[in-house]
This record gives sequence, structure tokens and C-alpha cells, in this order.
Amino acid sequence: MKAIKMPLSEFSSTNARPYPMAKHIEMWPVEKLIPYARNPRTHSEAQVAQIAASIAAFGFNNPILVDTKAGIIAGHGRLLAARKLQLQEVPVIVLDHLTEAQKRAYILADNQLALNAGWDEPLLAASGAGRRGGDDRRRCDPGASGNADFAARGFVDSWKSQAARR
Repeated sequence: MKAIKMPLSEFSSTNARPYPMAKHIEMWPVEKLIPYARNPRTHSEAQVAQIAASIAAFGFNNPILVDTKAGIIAGHGRLLAARKLQLQEVPVIVLDHLTEAQKRAYILADNQLALNAGWDEPLLAASGAGRRGGDDRRRCDPGASGNADFAARGFVDSWKSQAARR
């Protein structure tokens, strides 16, 4: 994927142009949301299960981004996970400031920006993610330990395979 280049002046604190920001989160029925038919991002059943497990453990903390016509801009995997969990409604943020071209570009940018991030392996190890041992019920219950065991849910293996591809 080609890198997005923008002049640093666009990010200047002296730049008077305000940047659009979400004003609020709304709850919408799952049936109202329309997936983008040309979304190039795919979600395996295993990944949808991971997203569902995250929602079940921590809550639905990352709203689905939609346009004014209920078209999904970002959050296709979260919608699949919501359906897997049989949720009736989900949090959404309406992005009413994007042109059609900006929507298509953001669909790609949102996914690529996440892929461009890395992991600080020592900090990841120090966080306890991937620790094995102890009572399995406790490790999988975020309420019992204050932290879901990512290894038991398959997250750590995903991180390691992602790092190996870099």
C-alpha cells in the first residue's frame, strides 16, 4: 500500500482550520447497518470470535463508524461479532463530514494505520499477556483477575504471527 503523505503544515498547532470530530455516540439497531459491499478487508471466523470475546470481556468500547445513510465506514468485524453475540443494538458514530471519496479512502486508511503499528515486545511480555498457568476459569474471567488471558483467547499467537510477517 502506498504511504499517505501530508505536509507537516497541515498538523501545525498554528493552523486555524478545525478538524472534524465526533460529537456523540448513538445506539442503533444491528439490522439498520449496511456493510460496504466493496470492503476489501476480510474477517475470518476465528478473528470474529476474538472480537466477540473482547466485546464480552471488556464491553463494546469501539463504536462502528457509519455515514448518514447507515453505511458502515469502519467496524465490519465488530458488526459480525455483534451478530455472533446476538446483540440487538450497537454503538455507532455518524461521520457526516466525509465526501464519498473520503469515505472510500478512510475505509482503507483505518485498516492500514492499525497494521502499521508495532509491538514493544518487552512491554508486552511485562504486561502478562500470554502468561500460562493457574486456574483456567480464573484466566478467562476478566472479572476474576482484572485482565482477560489473551493467550487463552488466541490473541498472543495472532500478535506473534503478525510480528513474524514484518
